[in-house]
Amino acid sequence: MKKLVIYFGVFVLGMFITPSIAQTTMQDEYATINSDFNKESRHFLHAELGGRTIIWGTLNYEYALKPQFHIGVGAGLIYLAHGQIMRDNNGTTETGTYFEMSTTQMLYGNYFVGRNKHQLLLTAGLTNFLTIYRNEYPSEVVKSLDAQIQWNAGVGYQYNATHMFFRFTAYCIAMPHPSGWFPDYIPWGGITIGYVLD
Repeated sequence: MKKLVIYFGVFVLGMFITPSIAQTTMQDEYATINSDFNKESRHFLHAELGGRTIIWGTLNYEYALKPQFHIGVGAGLIYLAHGQIMRDNNGTTETGTYFEMSTTQMLYGNYFVGRNKHQLLLTAGLTNFLTIYRNEYPSEVVKSLDAQIQWNAGVGYQYNATHMFFRFTAYCIAMPHPSGWFPDYIPWGGITIGYVLD
């Protein structure tokens, strides 16, 4: 009977100690995860599909002035084409080659709400839409360069892993003029995958 009481006492004591140990272990692991995530990283590199560059995407670098506020720069590709072109030059048909490229260069700021794995993102910036034309004929080379700076703003959601982050942003983008059949301002979206450099 005495042994039974001892066994029962050990069993009851184990029921109280085991959950306490498990809870302490889980808290330690949670603290470690949060410690890894909340370290104040300064440098971020990411690629965005769509977004401020409208078509294709951009490569971007962000620097954290504060954990909640980043400034960023990026470059993107809108359009790239080359091939043969023909024109009439004083009654003579000339065959030449053409090259056309539309790119973007951008400067922006991001403000983050929250310091856990799920964050709200507020962003605004300027985008330079740069288009280069080069038509080369036997008689001459015709070059053209057009640059326009327009604003953009957006709101998004960011999910943070330990060394990577994923972002979806909804934008309002001012289009370069003339914008053809596009309106002056369009709603747009961007999907981002990024890496924490330090």
